[in-house]
Amino acid sequence: MIDENNINQAIFEYADKCYGKRSEELFEKYIEDFPERDWELPNEIWRNNFLAWLLFEKVLPETGMTIAEEFAENMPGLSPEMKENVLQMKNVIRSEFIVISKKGLFLKIKDMKIGEVYKVKIRSAGSVSPNSVITGRIHPFDDHYRFAGVFQMSTSPLILDPAVLFSAYEDRELKRFEDIRLRKSSSLRSILNKYPYHWIDWMCNHYGLKERLKKEKVREIENKIVNDLPQVLSELPERSREALTYCLKSDGVVKYGQLKDYDDDMNLFWEEDKSLSTIGVLRQKGLMVVGKMVFGERKFKVAFIPIEIREGLKRVLFQNSSAEP
Repeated sequence: MIDENNINQAIFEYADKCYGKRSEELFEKYIEDFPERDWELPNEIWRNNFLAWLLFEKVLPETGMTIAEEFAENMPGLSPEMKENVLQMKNVIRSEFIVISKKGLFLKIKDMKIGEVYKVKIRSAGSVSPNSVITGRIHPFDDHYRFAGVFQMSTSPLILDPAVLFSAYEDRELKRFEDIRLRKSSSLRSILNKYPYHWIDWMCNHYGLKERLKKEKVREIENKIVNDLPQVLSELPERSREALTYCLKSDGVVKYGQLKDYDDDMNLFWEEDKSLSTIGVLRQKGLMVVGKMVFGERKFKVAFIPIEIREGLKRVLFQNSSAEP
């Protein structure tokens, strides 16, 4: 099955099969069109970037398509979603980017020329850190971006953008709220009472609740989630439903690292119109909590489903499904 992890390799193998015998011809024919042809880079890095440009950006006159687009049109069994992702690859952005923050395999980077901020997924954690400056190319893919090539990377001892400092503050405060102590029987109300006011206000606005005092807001949020659970679930993306199901199969609590395949691009200041991550959707709707729980003699970061909504979730998510434990 072709997915995000092997799509580049699949395109490369297609190109090798269809154009491998013409590789030298293509190099000589299009070298002058390569935007970075005059960059002084190590040979391997230069070749890799030329190849990425040739596969993803260069429209071949004989087909009127890039090789990646040709692959998307001709590859049997490619899902519609993956086809759309491949067709987006030619929309490359070239610039200098500063790394604002890093969480797992996701970077938040800022275009230093125009100020636009992008969420970029990297292949491995590596040595990229906030305040790094990356000169390279990115392209859209699904709900994020990926690097199409990196030419230079450096880290300055000076803070090059205030957003780096602000992001560090957000991360520190978010970790503080993720230090909530949980027990296996923790209720939704007890958890919400520990949330900051602006999270509670966001949830009230989201659910259309008008109460004034925090304790009243917490009570009505709890009532809304418990009593209107099918409606709340109906608005979830499929991946978020999958994450809930995974957690429910472990009695409503899993060590946070077990959800590494589901992105959690959570920030401190919630925005209604922000494109939310898989886990972030669940956290903002009150269906999942991230906190700390003791297992044996150690305390672990966990993803937790409040006890009073677990059975209701099971009835909806496992209804007529083989996923029921």
